[in-house]
Amino acid sequence: MKKLAFTLAEVLITLAIVGVVAVLTIPTVTNNMSQRSNIVKLEATIKSLNDAINNLMIDERVTDIGDSSLTDDLSTLFNYLKISGPCGGDNFNSCFVSEYTSILGESGFTPFYSDDEGGSAKLPNGAAIQLTEVVPGETASIYIDVNGPKGPNVVGRDMFSIRVFTNGLVGSDSAGDDEDDIISDCKNASTYGLDCVYLLETNGWVMDY
Repeated sequence: MKKLAFTLAEVLITLAIVGVVAVLTIPTVTNNMSQRSNIVKLEATIKSLNDAINNLMIDERVTDIGDSSLTDDLSTLFNYLKISGPCGGDNFNSCFVSEYTSILGESGFTPFYSDDEGGSAKLPNGAAIQLTEVVPGETASIYIDVNGPKGPNVVGRDMFSIRVFTNGLVGSDSAGDDEDDIISDCKNASTYGLDCVYLLETNGWVMDY
C-alpha cells in the first residue's frame, strides 16, 4: 500500500501561506488587545475619580464641587486616590508627552500643563491624570492618559478628557448633540477626547469609532 506524505514543496507552500496570514492578522489582533486594555483602564480610572470626588464632597459636606477644598488645592483630590507619584514639573515626561495627535493623524494637540504641580498624578494602573482649575459654579476637566507616555499618544485612543460637573459627577456631556458631530469631534480631537468618552459610554465601552 502506498504511503501518503507531503512533499517538501507542499510543506514550504503551506508554511508560506501560514506566514502571510500571520503577517496580516497579528497586527490587528495586537491592536485590538491594546485598545481593549486602554478602555478597561479608562473605565476603571473614571470610576475611581468619581468615587474619590464623591467621598471628598461627602467628607467636606458640600453639594457643589466649587465649594470644596479643590478650589484652593487640587492635590486634595489625591487624598482620596491611590497614586504612585506626581506628574507636574520635572516629572511631566514620566506621565505625559508634550504633543498628541488626533485619530485623523493631525498633530499639535497639547492638552496638559507641564508646570502643573498640584493637579497631576500617576495612578497604580499606569494611567496619568490632570485636574484643571476648580471654580465655583463651573465644571472642571480631568485629562487622562491611560498608559502614560507610551504610544500611540492619540486623543481618543489612549488620551481622553472628562468633565467634573458642579454636583461632583464625572463623565462626558455630549448628550443631545448630533451623533455625526460627536463622532467628528472625537476623531479631530476638538474636545480632547471628551466626545470619545461619550461614544464609549453609550456603546458599552467598545471603541468602534
